[in-house]
Amino acid sequence: MTGRLQPPFDLDRFAAAGRATLKVEPQTTIERLGSGDDAVVCKTYHNRGRRWLQSFGRRSRARREFDNLRAGASTGAPCSQALAWSERRRWGCVDESVLVTRWVAASRPLKQVLADLPPAPHFATRRRLIAAMARLVATLHRGRFLWGTAMPRNVLVVGDPDLARLVVCDVPAGIRLHVPLHGGRLALFDLFDGAFSPSRRADFAATERLRWLCAYTDGDRAAARRLWRTLDRRSVLRHDVGRALAMFWHVYIVQPLRRRLSPPARPER
Repeated sequence: MTGRLQPPFDLDRFAAAGRATLKVEPQTTIERLGSGDDAVVCKTYHNRGRRWLQSFGRRSRARREFDNLRAGASTGAPCSQALAWSERRRWGCVDESVLVTRWVAASRPLKQVLADLPPAPHFATRRRLIAAMARLVATLHRGRFLWGTAMPRNVLVVGDPDLARLVVCDVPAGIRLHVPLHGGRLALFDLFDGAFSPSRRADFAATERLRWLCAYTDGDRAAARRLWRTLDRRSVLRHDVGRALAMFWHVYIVQPLRRRLSPPARPER
């Protein structure tokens, strides 16, 4: 285990009930600990080379996801329940960090579900899932939360796909904003990732992408068409550079200044 879990959490109890490895990559190891619906997911993030240097003075990825999942849930959007996090640092850089979340039973990534549902015989199910994804993004935006990685691989489909019950499961780049977001300039980053990136253009028909925008705008087709015209001519380079600059501005400039200028919380009596 990397460091001490915060808040305190008895992970050993779950590990004793069972352990299954879900994914192993050079930068990430994901395990399921426990059994049945009481299980938890343990994500261990490994920083090496450039990623290790980039972690200097920053919150670890586990801490960011812990904070972001809770911030996302506060908007009313269904999110994986973040339970605890820990990290191990060396010389100010993060070697490893661990995030513990509640296991979401009977779930699969939306990307996998859509791949298993080709458009022709499963039009209605795909339509419901695509609209549900857009409404999920809209809920986050109305709560002034920028997802940063609004992609099908970061969403879980719970139970029968026909019911279109979705849960956000991965938000390492999320930002809690203090300005209106829904349908605005910053929202375009999530809308591009969700419906207009090269991958989405390959996976979704044009009618599906328009339906995505209509669901995001609560059926306002005029607003959906305006967003379509803006997103359709947006290049990947402009998107990537703009998002990087926006993240830098809000994460390294705005948020530290706001924390510095905010009055300290009064202790409860």
